[in-house]
Amino acid sequence: MKNPNISIYLLVFFGLMLALSSCGQSSTQIKPESTKEIPCDDTLWNHVYHKNRLKVIEQCKIVRGIIIKEKNEKDGDLHILLKLDSGQENLLNDMNINQQKGCLVIEPICEHDVTQQDAIEACEGYVNKVYIPKKGEHVEVTGSYVNDTQHGWNEIHPITKITIIKN
Repeated sequence: MKNPNISIYLLVFFGLMLALSSCGQSSTQIKPESTKEIPCDDTLWNHVYHKNRLKVIEQCKIVRGIIIKEKNEKDGDLHILLKLDSGQENLLNDMNINQQKGCLVIEPICEHDVTQQDAIEACEGYVNKVYIPKKGEHVEVTGSYVNDTQHGWNEIHPITKITIIKN
């Protein structure tokens, strides 16, 4: 005797298989690794200058994109513009769009000499071990997703890890 429910189950199964087989085919749409596999290093917050200006949106986030521009800041951090891969536009706000060329700001902390007097203490004894990408590199960035309330834009700050994506 034929079971009518089997046809429904098979239809659902093959529909799911088709949907899953089309995911992740674009190099800019690769699913990032789980944040459980690469947890953010919460001890980095001990070396963030004026951490109270950063409002945490997500404690640990992984984003992908292309490095557009880098600039040394007086507090020792490196201000980097990351042009996000497709599908992550929701991470940007109006300040990112209008003042940061439509990019997400990412900031490796204590990356170079601190010249701002009130920021020296935050970097004392800390050596940055995060890979510093070059302009044009396609990277994956892991860190805290925050809003810099002083400037108004969204950032990944501090950064736990940056890796190059091989296309």
